[in-house]
Amino acid sequence: MNKVCKHFSQCGGCTSQDILYPMQLKMKEEEIKKMADFFSLKTEIKPINHFSPFFYRNKMEFTFSSDEEKKVICGLHSKKGDVFDLEECLIFSPYTGEILRIVKDYLKDRYPAYNKFTHQGFLRHLIVREAKSTHQLMIGLVTTSMFYLEKEKFLKLLLSSSWGGKISSVYWVINDSVADAVIFQKKELIYGEPFIVENIGDFSFHIFIDTFFQTNSVGAEVLYKKIEEYAQLKGKEKILDLYCGVGAIGIFLSKKVEFVWGVDVEKSSIESASLNAKINNLTNISFICADVKKFLINFKLPQPDLVVVNPPRCGLSKKIKKHLVKLRPPYILYSSCNPSTFFVDLKDLGEFYNVEFIEPFDFFPHTPYVECLGKLTLRKK
Repeated sequence: MNKVCKHFSQCGGCTSQDILYPMQLKMKEEEIKKMADFFSLKTEIKPINHFSPFFYRNKMEFTFSSDEEKKVICGLHSKKGDVFDLEECLIFSPYTGEILRIVKDYLKDRYPAYNKFTHQGFLRHLIVREAKSTHQLMIGLVTTSMFYLEKEKFLKLLLSSSWGGKISSVYWVINDSVADAVIFQKKELIYGEPFIVENIGDFSFHIFIDTFFQTNSVGAEVLYKKIEEYAQLKGKEKILDLYCGVGAIGIFLSKKVEFVWGVDVEKSSIESASLNAKINNLTNISFICADVKKFLINFKLPQPDLVVVNPPRCGLSKKIKKHLVKLRPPYILYSSCNPSTFFVDLKDLGEFYNVEFIEPFDFFPHTPYVECLGKLTLRKK
């Protein structure tokens, strides 16, 4: 029997935690092989990469709610869809229980939890980020504008805790949207630096409260090293990094190529990517804020030797695939957290490219999710 969280029976997250981890890996490998067969992709399926199955996540978003006695609770969504009070989270941080306990004990008698049905209340979410390499913590309290947060008292509580010395950043985020999600309508840094630092390989990355970053930092480093290995870089390559986010993959490859262009539609991501390039003293990388489809349609850069693609879960649209093929890069390295769209895209691109291999990465132990990497080589006419 695997080590099981006390909330396993009710939490909607780690649905496979009661299965021995080696068996989980085998199941995921088999699922990838079945999908390859289903899409008639005759290619090598490499062994799944795996990492520590516990305390691997670098970010969690917890939700405030009220229990049957109208008391403030904070936790995750249960299998039924309601919020349950959380005491531990074995996939995030050893500090999870203590952080939630201290925050709830302070806030519960001062402010009401937000009700997503009546749209009344104050406390909405608690964001906690933990850099796995530096162990720095970032806390983000998400509320409505219904009340004013007593910031000094809240900070004193956090900083006086046993883990207070690890806190590098605290934000107060205002979200009056009716959507049941974290939306950064207004954010205020109330303590420390605006970022925490995560080290991946030889590079440092500044992670802000609203930054999208690979959830599994340890796994991300292995993935980036594999991409570098499979790219077989000689030093003269020009690389196009589509859906670059904060620039992690492009930055990781930059010291072994001539130039990298990163493209992403999110302005905040491009700003973070440019900052990350600067703090790593890189001059051969540039980031472009643009919609990927429009960028490829109006492509005006030098011909890339390699295109790296890491799209959102929805994968690539038909037009993006059409114009990517039209660009005819000799190689494409495609990574995705959604095997369903990943295989559809590989099947479509396979009309013009050979799929050399598919390699899974277990970024999400105890869940059904898996990251995949594929290498595609342009077929000769």
